[in-house]
Amino acid sequence: MAYIKFWGVRGSIPTPGPQTNRYGGNTPCVELNYDGENFFILDAGSGIRALGLHLMSLGKPIKSHVFISHMHWDHIQGIPFFVPAFIPGNEFVFHGAQEADMNLEDILADQMNPVNFPVQIEVMASEFNFEPLYEGKYTIEGIKIETMYLNHPGYALGYKFYINDKAVIYISDNEPYPVFPETAQDSDNPDQMQIVEDNNQRLINFIRDAHILIHDAQYTPDEYKTKVQWGHSPYDYTVKVALEANVKTLVLFHHDPLHNDEFVDGMVDAARKVSWQAGSNMKIIGAQEGMELPLD
Repeated sequence: MAYIKFWGVRGSIPTPGPQTNRYGGNTPCVELNYDGENFFILDAGSGIRALGLHLMSLGKPIKSHVFISHMHWDHIQGIPFFVPAFIPGNEFVFHGAQEADMNLEDILADQMNPVNFPVQIEVMASEFNFEPLYEGKYTIEGIKIETMYLNHPGYALGYKFYINDKAVIYISDNEPYPVFPETAQDSDNPDQMQIVEDNNQRLINFIRDAHILIHDAQYTPDEYKTKVQWGHSPYDYTVKVALEANVKTLVLFHHDPLHNDEFVDGMVDAARKVSWQAGSNMKIIGAQEGMELPLD
């Protein structure tokens, strides 16, 4: 049975503790199991540590592809604690967008250099391969995949996976266009407004008719006013584009470290209200560690 399982759903920094027990405090890691046996790993935040322990408990060789949305710490910081990566015979292929002046392997290895960490990436005894991705279409392990560059500092990719003829989309970190909304809205430059509209439409086209959309919804609308250009979305924008794209199920993701369980509950309720007021029956849920969503 194909399914999605969430191992880390928090943004920016791990936030363990009693106030985040229900939604979880680990940074992003999602398991995308596409046939009941084989799986992809989406991001390698601190949640990948628990995934690794689970995989070790199965007692068999592990082979998987790891898709990194971007190279900020909260999306790669779990790699040094991913136990299967230290076991000979296991195989992992890392995919992601590399920077113009630094390749994918060096970016991932840099967080484990001796200045930052006592164990270097070369000590990991599993087989590592690194395959950079760009915006485009790919087929990996027989699964059709599309990628799109997102509006986030540095190079960030959104991923669309076709599982059982259903589109599953993972957009962990993304910000509305334009970066400065009030500037664009007040502008007399039609070319600037067209660029904004085109970029927003590209996102809507990318997520259109998704069976499941996992999308950044870190901020409330009021919080976003003071965090423009930080690379994250307010929940109302996330709901709006999902509605325009006819998404079936929207998963609000990348919860802010300052938001406790009750606060996230309130954001989920507010997001549902936006959808209901638009006359939609789109399902909206908040991502929780341990949550599984079937794809069959």
